[in-house]
Amino acid sequence: MAQDDQKCSKQLKAMREEINWEIENERYKLLDQMHLLIENWKGQFPNLRDIFRSEEIDWLLSEASMNRDKTSNFFRLHTFTFFVINAGYKDEPKLDEDGKPLLRRTTAMHSIFKRGWKWFVDVLFRIYERFDVDYIDESGLTHFHLACMCGRYDIVEKFLVLGHDPNFMWQETGDSPLHLAVADSHDWVARSLLRHGADRNSINKNGLTPLHIICTQDEWHEFLVEIFFEVSETSHQALPLDVVDNFGQTPLQLAVANFLPDVVEILLDRGADLSGFVFPTEEQFDKSLKSFRDQNSNKLHFTANVLTITQRLEKGGCELDKSDALTIMKISAKLGLFDELKNLKKYWYDDEELVSEANKILMKPNLSLCDLIRMQPEESEKLLTYADYLKFSLSDEWFCISDSHRDACDTYLCEIMVREFFRRWTLEFFMPLTCYQLPILCCEKIIEKLKTEDLFHICLSASGQNNE
Repeated sequence: MAQDDQKCSKQLKAMREEINWEIENERYKLLDQMHLLIENWKGQFPNLRDIFRSEEIDWLLSEASMNRDKTSNFFRLHTFTFFVINAGYKDEPKLDEDGKPLLRRTTAMHSIFKRGWKWFVDVLFRIYERFDVDYIDESGLTHFHLACMCGRYDIVEKFLVLGHDPNFMWQETGDSPLHLAVADSHDWVARSLLRHGADRNSINKNGLTPLHIICTQDEWHEFLVEIFFEVSETSHQALPLDVVDNFGQTPLQLAVANFLPDVVEILLDRGADLSGFVFPTEEQFDKSLKSFRDQNSNKLHFTANVLTITQRLEKGGCELDKSDALTIMKISAKLGLFDELKNLKKYWYDDEELVSEANKILMKPNLSLCDLIRMQPEESEKLLTYADYLKFSLSDEWFCISDSHRDACDTYLCEIMVREFFRRWTLEFFMPLTCYQLPILCCEKIIEKLKTEDLFHICLSASGQNNE
């Protein structure tokens, strides 16, 4: 029985002895053979140090994700890595002549990360679990950096307790550990770094501070901004809010461009400067718009975000111009609002099931969704704020609407929200078209009778742009 338990281990040792390690193709051949053996492994796990040198294990871990033709093979990586873990293998550093660890080394963790499998790096910490040494590759990326990116609070703490520098930059990008932690919204790692003296105002090669990075995240991670201010108040140190990156953008501008109303609110309340604020361009908004589409988010939530931000900027003293207003209108058009309205007008009144469902949904006491949509636009605009719509877009009531009917409700509520904004700004575009020959009251009456889509086309024409 003991001999049977050693059968697979003997086969593995024979495989290693049969290949010439100096020849790359033979190393990949070994990986292929090992994969088949490991998949059907029986008996005790071997002591891998009796079969391989440490640098060989490192190479095998690094290349287990690659086939001989250099195509990816995650299944093999997963199988081999957990075989190494189950065998109890732990990496040990090489020592120099003075007995000190050699830190300049590209490990499997570096390699797997740079192949785009950052999430699997977390598993490799079970093999590379020495935190008194911090391997660094040729780009300046360390295991400490990787722990920050993976959100491994426990490992980050161990590095910091053992004296690791919380501000040690990744040389290739200039990113500090704090940049890397907030880029993936790891709040506990960020707290740990800040508590150990991480510089909140460090700047990477793009001129971005950690606060800039936070303002490019999605809205579900807005709490990171509060953490920064919380630590600043505790340490009695000011947090500069108006640092400009290499592209001329402040954190506030990035928060606006990424549709983060709560972050915009916090920054303005904390004193962000609006005197030199430049409203983002259509191109700057497009990235967030693409993310919205990729996540298949509801238009109601997105539109409420946009208008809530606009309202907050104006309340804070920011004076939008016609170009800014037209940018917001174009965002609405890109959401497909006008195209869908054409198809939904008849649908709303003909679908009895939709009407019945909307009657059960309360937007506020004594106001059903059905009542709201059937009101005249001027009347419905006065009943709810943008913040009300934003809250509703995240409520249980909203998600109780059946999938087959939610698109219809989505589009109509967006229409109610944007119409007031469109009407207000169309007057600015329309009067120059009339050479100011008509009284304002007359212009307002004309605008009131037009569809929202028509208002958009007027603004486009007045600005000399095509009605695409």
